[in-house]
Amino acid sequence: MPSTATPSMPATPTPNSTSLVRIVLRFGDESAAATLADTPVAREFAAMLPLQLNLHDPMGQAKSGPLPQPIDVGADEPVFNPTVGQIYLSAPSSTFAIFHDDLGQSIPDPGLVWLGTVDAGLDRIAHAGNRFTVQIDLVDHAAF
Repeated sequence: MPSTATPSMPATPTPNSTSLVRIVLRFGDESAAATLADTPVAREFAAMLPLQLNLHDPMGQAKSGPLPQPIDVGADEPVFNPTVGQIYLSAPSSTFAIFHDDLGQSIPDPGLVWLGTVDAGLDRIAHAGNRFTVQIDLVDHAAF
């Protein structure tokens, strides 16, 4: 991962980490798995779960949709060059976004805040269509 993509993004949590928060994203007959970052913003997002969001893909690079309430990003370092496979929050609009393609575009100020990483199923998210509903649950609370 190039250092210019997300200079403030910590290393992806390892499976042995005690602070892992895993989530499952369900849409249609598909699902994807992700791990949230160990940050105050990601913990606040996790506290909102379970959550159902309406996502769309206006630019062909990220599935995004508004959260039901804002999250305070505090002093988290902004990301201006999002990385494919990462989950972000746009603080001014309280928009949740999963980047599935790199179109070489930078995000204008104030940037994005990193929430986590898609571990499996990014291709399914990318091909989910332009508009769809996603159910996001903590893995410990998800019924399989």
